[in-house]
Amino acid sequence: MGARYAYARAWAGQRGHLAIPATEKLDGYAVGAWMRRQRKAEALGAGHAGKLDARDELWRLEPDWNRSYRRLLAYLAAGGTLDGPANRTGLGDDLAFRPGAWLRKQDRARTDGKLTEQQTALLDALSRHAETVVG
Repeated sequence: MGARYAYARAWAGQRGHLAIPATEKLDGYAVGAWMRRQRKAEALGAGHAGKLDARDELWRLEPDWNRSYRRLLAYLAAGGTLDGPANRTGLGDDLAFRPGAWLRKQDRARTDGKLTEQQTALLDALSRHAETVVG
């Protein structure tokens, strides 16, 4: 894992996460393809998975979902809320993000059984947090 993990660690150091697109390269190395193989691996050694967990606890999530979830967290941290129109824009430096549309898409995916247990738990935790803040 040594050199391959070093590329992933360097990428995460630049961006703060391991939600690496499958086509991403770093210094000519296909770090995105390597991360895709790690996400799809049936069984990783505890040490191997532990290193990735330490770098990014969400690394097993599909990268696009992972990045969108992180965008939602940044939106909430900037003062955004979970309620409001679906077409509302993000805040701060991410005005292109549509948190309401993304959340609506996640609701449909949940209804259709297309979310993983981890994704469902993360979204449920957001809802519980919002209820605590409002209630």
